[in-house]
Amino acid sequence: MEVADMTNLKTTQKTYVFAAPFTLTGFDHSFSAGQYNVEITEEMMEGMSFVAYKRIATTMRLIHSPDTFFHARIFNKTFNIDPREFDIAILKDRHQCSDEIALTHSTSELSEFDRTAISVSENEGMTDGTY
Repeated sequence: MEVADMTNLKTTQKTYVFAAPFTLTGFDHSFSAGQYNVEITEEMMEGMSFVAYKRIATTMRLIHSPDTFFHARIFNKTFNIDPREFDIAILKDRHQCSDEIALTHSTSELSEFDRTAISVSENEGMTDGTY
């Protein structure tokens, strides 16, 4: 679901279901299997010749967990999360990413190929004025 308002903010919400417990960097506990609502807030970038948004926040909230103790401990709490860490957790839960691959693609360590791809995509469409 996507919601936009008059302040140039766009909020997207999606529900994810985890079959197994998972961890996210920066938290001293693991998260139980269950349903989580993830909300991404983006702000429209001003002064561009095209519509573009910059992510300003990603939050996660437990909706339902079969683990009643865990559910009671964090229910109705909202956590600020790193979206890249969350993406890796989803891939690992769906057995589409091993721990070794997740470690090599952590947010703090990028390969030269990835750094080049990011640099090229960030500058896509930009020219130095020479044609």
